Amino acid sequence: MSGEFPVIKSAHSLVAKHVTKERWDRVKDIETKTCGFTIAKACACAIEFDNQHCGIYAGDWDCYKDFSEIFDAIIQDYHGISADAKHTSDMDASKITGNINEGVPVHSTVSV
Repeated sequence: MSGEFPVIKSAHSLVAKHVTKERWDRVKDIETKTCGFTIAKACACAIEFDNQHCGIYAGDWDCYKDFSEIFDAIIQDYHGISADAKHTSDMDASKITGNINEGVPVHSTVSV
């Protein structure tokens, strides 16, 4: 059990914006099937630290389903997309434009 609605130290985080008492109360007793993750564990960084931007982490894939009301709102806000947005992938590297020099290592990080 995740217990009572916490004090969220990262007051300007997306967790503080989207994890309301009402939302918390609806999911606070859920433990994910895969590894027993809770909404309290998912939001622990925003609850414990005052410097988080998002402040939420999925402990397993079930988090996205079990806590979807919260995760969806945060993901949509973070990416500036609507609830009905559709993702499309285009892996055609020839369409990449910009300041890209051959022989220079390129690094990319994708956060989900």
